[in-house]
Amino acid sequence: MTDASPPEAPGGPGAPGGPGADEGWQRLHPLTPLLKGGVVLLAVLGYAASRIVDGVLGAFDPTSASDASGDGPDETTAVLAHPLLALAGLLLVIAAVAAAGWVSWRFSRFRVARGQVELRSGVLYRQHRQVPLERVQAVETTRPLLARLLGLSQVVVQSAGGSDSHLTLAFLDAARAEEVRAHLLDLAGRADERRPVPVEALPLGAGPVPVVDVPNGRLFVATVLHPATLVLGLIGVALLLGAGVFELGAGVLASAPALVPVVFGLAVGRVKELLVHGNFSLSRTDTALRVHHGLTELRASSVPLHRVQAVEVLQPLWWRPFRWWRVRVNVAGARSEGADGDDQTTLLPVGTLDDALRVLATLGVRPDDPYVAAALEGEGGEPGWVGPPRAARVLDPWSWRRSGYAVSDTALHLRSGRWSRSAVVVPHARVQSLALDQGPLQMRLGLATARVVSTPGPVSPRAPHLRAEDAEAFLALVGARARDARRAVPTAAPGPTGGILPTEPAEPVAHRGAPLVD
Repeated sequence: MTDASPPEAPGGPGAPGGPGADEGWQRLHPLTPLLKGGVVLLAVLGYAASRIVDGVLGAFDPTSASDASGDGPDETTAVLAHPLLALAGLLLVIAAVAAAGWVSWRFSRFRVARGQVELRSGVLYRQHRQVPLERVQAVETTRPLLARLLGLSQVVVQSAGGSDSHLTLAFLDAARAEEVRAHLLDLAGRADERRPVPVEALPLGAGPVPVVDVPNGRLFVATVLHPATLVLGLIGVALLLGAGVFELGAGVLASAPALVPVVFGLAVGRVKELLVHGNFSLSRTDTALRVHHGLTELRASSVPLHRVQAVEVLQPLWWRPFRWWRVRVNVAGARSEGADGDDQTTLLPVGTLDDALRVLATLGVRPDDPYVAAALEGEGGEPGWVGPPRAARVLDPWSWRRSGYAVSDTALHLRSGRWSRSAVVVPHARVQSLALDQGPLQMRLGLATARVVSTPGPVSPRAPHLRAEDAEAFLALVGARARDARRAVPTAAPGPTGGILPTEPAEPVAHRGAPLVD
């Protein structure tokens, strides 16, 4: 079961990058119709089987020979009552579905040529989709449950035009899908695939280096430790108390259906967390991170290091007894909504402090940096940190002492939260713009919130409730560092592991700023 090419393809399909591979059309895997139409076929088979069983059982029941009006069995029941006729009809349906699937597969083909990815499909209503290689944001591989059983994958080409413009090649052999993905990235000229890094970062020609694996048991416990689970528990306790202690059994049962949507909504979020982040592993290539995750649907995506705009390490309150952390990033050009967004924005769904520091080191952030240690576990008052004044207690009575920011030679560090902690690192060269927010109560107290405008994503870099003059100083200092860092981008060396931070402090070397996003 290999990917065949139509007769008109010059030179045969070849491997990606081989002679003629980009000139001719190539077919999808022959089992594609089974995966795309398998659910419909199973539904037809199930319906037919149930009618056959009903017909056979009805043949032994004299009372079922007539319907409620006494007019006798209908035509469908009469046909299904004869096993040979029913079997012939079932085989006819299967043959029709198989023929339609074969024709659909026969007319579906793709190629990479003339600077674009093309996909043709359809018989009566033909569709020809094209994605220019220069608009390719990322190329991912996904493996739904049934495809995993058959050893197949689909390749998703993400375009800059949004999710509606994405192109999906479903399905290919798993190894073939990885080859196509690598070939597309190479032809698209992705900077993350050919950006130079220090020779000591990784051995030449080395494959992905494992960074961290998340045990499913830990993920399950971390998923259960969530406010939604607490709400579900309280609902259950309230129902039991109402039915038992207060002897309101009938009333509780009558009100239970009204709680079904609430319980369902809370439970779906927890189950989705498990399905999306199960089997999570993170590995490192020369210039990108590879994320693999998914219980029922395996997904593999790349996070180009030079596109990472901000990093956040957070610890929810309910994880603190276990000292677990989560690492999230903002990635330029990445989807930021739903499970698809998690593909590229969650680098560690749950892990120990050592796991989180290992991920930071992979991004080029030094784990032994005193600013990093203070951002993660500091309580306030450390040298080099600027925080809110005592007047901020009115607006943030619990966390005002810990909140604040610090500016190093290469990055801006921010921290917030006392019970649920958050530490953010924004490289100076990745600062998009700066903003100052001041509400009515803040204005009365002489406070303001300084904010870094980053690319869309889960990380929101901000220093809340600073003195107004400190907020103004924040804008001036961070803005100056960002300008200097952008000017130094063309000549600055990448981080010690090819990460997001330069090795040396940024120095102004040019009069024109380099773009933030490559």
